[in-house]
This record gives sequence, C-alpha cells and structure tokens, in this order.
Amino acid sequence: MTDPVDPPHPGGDIAGAQAAGPVTSRLDDVEFPAYTMGRAAELLDVQPAFLRSLDIAGLLAPERSPGGQRRYSRAELDLAARVRALLDENMPLAAAIRIVALEHQLARAQHRIVELEHHDAHPGLAGTELPT
Repeated sequence: MTDPVDPPHPGGDIAGAQAAGPVTSRLDDVEFPAYTMGRAAELLDVQPAFLRSLDIAGLLAPERSPGGQRRYSRAELDLAARVRALLDENMPLAAAIRIVALEHQLARAQHRIVELEHHDAHPGLAGTELPT
C-alpha cells in the first residue's frame, strides 16, 4: 500500500519552512496532488480504470509526477466519490459525470459570487486583485 506523496519542501524540512514564516501544510490543501492512482483507487474502492475513465471524460485532471504517474488531490477524489455514489444508484456513467461536473461548476460559481460580494462590501479593498 502506498502512502500519500509529500515531496520535500523547497529550501529544507518542514520545521525550517515554518521558521521562515507561515506555511500552509500540504496536508491541509485539498488541491495538493497527494495520491497515486493505486492509492486513490483503493481509497474509493474502485479499479484504476474507473479513474482513467474520469480523466478521459475530462472530469478529473490529475497532475503528473516527474515519472509520469497520475497524482490525485482530495478535491478530485471527492468528485470521483460523487460519481461512484451516483453509479451505485444506477445512474449511467455519462449522466453521473455530467451531473458531478455541473455541481462542481455551480459550487465554483457560488464561491466566486461570495468573493465578489465580500469585495463589494469592503470598498477600502478597492484596487486589490480578486482571485479568478
């Protein structure tokens, strides 16, 4: 069984990085590509081919290790788990992928609206760049 990948921090170990300033732990970052395909498949109780099919469909876009292996984030595993749940309810794969993609798009849009509303509510922040 493979453990999540946590490459070394640039410039030294974690303690050294924390001493240099505030550091967000990669373990807390849901977008950090920490899981190999085998580990991700094991966690989701699926075959690696299932994850490849979600890649091919464009729902997941795992990063690649220097050796070319797919690396999945927790956010991507959440999307794959949602597809799996819909399949378990006898939803066709294409429909499940479309539903999850639309849910994800809606969640991102709602998050963006909150950011814009917060920015508008604080005019003193005018000129600060909003994340895209």
